[in-house]
Amino acid sequence: MKLTRKLLLVIIVFSLFIFNPASAALINSGSETAKNFNNSLETGGKLAYDITATPESIMTTVVRILLSVLGIIFLIIILIAGSAWMRANGNEEKIQKAKDTLKNTLIGLVLVLIAYALSADLGQILATIFLKAN
Repeated sequence: MKLTRKLLLVIIVFSLFIFNPASAALINSGSETAKNFNNSLETGGKLAYDITATPESIMTTVVRILLSVLGIIFLIIILIAGSAWMRANGNEEKIQKAKDTLKNTLIGLVLVLIAYALSADLGQILATIFLKAN
């Protein structure tokens, strides 16, 4: 149990470093992304945020962030379940528990992707209806 917590902590810290914009700027110091990042730092982040954001763009950003977080969570759960399966040492009870965790995680991932696809389609339909009404 303690090994799983340590592994989870290592994965979280590693993913925070990998997905951190500052580390991307350090890695790609000569790229356009690094220049944009440095410009936004110099202006206090004003370039990073669009003041004229519409509700649609805000919701799109929120959904993208949530999907990114869910993707990381699914990846972590899959890694933990795979690790538990490898550490089962032939114990059928532990192997079955790890298989069930993997199966349930994949089902959850499929459900999240289906919900995203449906909400994206529904959002386009509603936007079309409201735009025609105005």
